[in-house]
Order: sequence, then structure tokens, then C-alpha cells
Amino acid sequence: MIVIVSLMATSLDLEASENISSDHFLINGRLQIVLDMETGDPDDFITLLFLLGHPLVHLKAVTIVPGTPDQIGFIRYVLNRFNRNDLPLGAFNINAKPALSKFHLKIYENTLIRESREVLDGSDVLIANCNEQTILICGGPLSNVAKAIQTGQFKVGRLIVQGGFAGDNIIPEEKRLNKFNGRLTCHTFNLGADIKAAKIVLNYSEIKEKYFVSKNVCHGVIYTKDIHKQLEKVKDQSQSLEEIYHVMSIYLNQKGKIGKAFHDPLAACCAIDLSIGQWKHVELYMDQNTKEWGSRINKYPNVKIIVDYHQDKFLSTLFAYG
Repeated sequence: MIVIVSLMATSLDLEASENISSDHFLINGRLQIVLDMETGDPDDFITLLFLLGHPLVHLKAVTIVPGTPDQIGFIRYVLNRFNRNDLPLGAFNINAKPALSKFHLKIYENTLIRESREVLDGSDVLIANCNEQTILICGGPLSNVAKAIQTGQFKVGRLIVQGGFAGDNIIPEEKRLNKFNGRLTCHTFNLGADIKAAKIVLNYSEIKEKYFVSKNVCHGVIYTKDIHKQLEKVKDQSQSLEEIYHVMSIYLNQKGKIGKAFHDPLAACCAIDLSIGQWKHVELYMDQNTKEWGSRINKYPNVKIIVDYHQDKFLSTLFAYG
């Protein structure tokens, strides 16, 4: 039995939620998902924990950007905690400078976690584990995906990317975050950190479904201490929820921390249930002068970008167990 926990009511009325079926991605009742991640922000790690234990997800593989020995060792340790050593693990550049954030070192601070170079090429992992029945979630720069595309062998049924931006020309005034009000474009790390890769992905027509969970919405998705108290009530129902609670307890106990933006968990939840988001068919583009990203209505759109989200559905999906 799968239990969806409703944690918070919402007055949000989504008039254009996505109703596209995900049945095509189900095998034995579970969505076939691959995660491409980084470890600069704790919410990428929260997303991994979430996907490892969600009752509707079969996590097929993980790739890392850039994929340095400190990252590889940490992720391998976590996979071992979930008895998922079978999971293929890929990297983009194992020789890049260390990329594991200092916060990650606090999570299991009394445990010796050794660096590792036991990893496959990230593009090879994506080619081997993605197909037309797979959903690929990207929480970092799109380097691994672009490299896979360039081989001419890469296929995936649905792409969910955390990144991009939709400004005043797309977002109704009443739904704009104050910090972005008045803007048409904005810097976005996951696309800007590897612009060439982002353009390769956007221009690749063989991926029929591209959804971008952009900062104009995800910067308003905050995991607060009140939500943490709600998670405490159900954390013992699954290992994933227990681990998420542990990580967020450490985070919220830091001086001055009253909440955490949940960018990548929102993207992962949308991968499970697209109706969490309200989407607009747009052309996602980069301003060549400012290197900022924006969206515009175009006769030939290249993505669907999020313009609002259903908070109650998001939390129910995030804290599901079964």
C-alpha cells in the first residue's frame, strides 16, 4: 500500500496543470528514473535520498557533475546505506577540483567516508540506462547529457531539468516572486555553468518531452521548520524519510537557518506527478550579451517551463511512503 501524506492545504488554483500520462514510464508499477546530479547544494542530495526510497520510483542509475573522487566516495557510501550498490554510477570529469560541499561532510561526520575513483563515464551510463521508457532528472549542469547526445546513441522519453527562467512576459503579476519582479531574464547556474551543453540539450529534437523547473517558481519552494515538524510525524515510515529528516535537522540547526529552498526536490516530484506544476510551452533562450536566460512565446517552442506549482500535491509526493 502506498500512503500519500497531505501536510498542508493550499488555496492555489491551477487552471492549466499538466495531465499527460506517465503510464508509459511504469514497469511493475514503478516509474523508471535516472538522476543526474551535483553536490554543491544539499537539495541535490535530498533528491537522491527521496528517489532511493519513493514507492513509485525505480531508480536505475545516477550520474554526477563533475564527478570527483570526494563526490563518488560520498555517493557510494549513501548507496550502500540503501543496499543499492548495484546502481550504475557515472561521472563527467573525475579529475576536476573537489566538488563535495562542506555541508555534506557534516551529515555523517562520525563516519569515515573514503574517496573513490570507482565510476563509469557519465555519458556511457546515460546511454545504457536511458530509453524511451525512462525519465531523466537533471539537477546540475547538463554536461553528462550533452556528451551522451553527441554520441548519436542517446534516447530518453522525458527530460526534467531544474533550471531556466520565465520572466514578466510569461508569469502573471500575481504569481511573480518579488525578487524576480520586473525581470525578463536571469542568471541560472545549471544552464550557465556549461552553456555549450545547455544549448546542445535544448537543440536536440529527439527528446520529445522537455520540462524545465525554473527558478521563478522553485526559489519560492521553501522547506521550513514547520514542514520539518510535519515530516517528524511520518519519518519512521521509510528509510528515505528518516534520512531526509536527519539531513534537514542538521541544516536547520545551523546558525541563522530558518528554511531551505527545495529546487531539485520540486523537479523530482514533478517527474513523478506532472500535475504538481502549471506549465507553459515556450522557447527557452540565452541573451548573448548578458548570458542570462529567459523564456518567450515562439511559433517553435523548445520546452515546457513551470510557471506555478501546487504546494499540497508537492508535499504529498515528497513525503509519500509505502
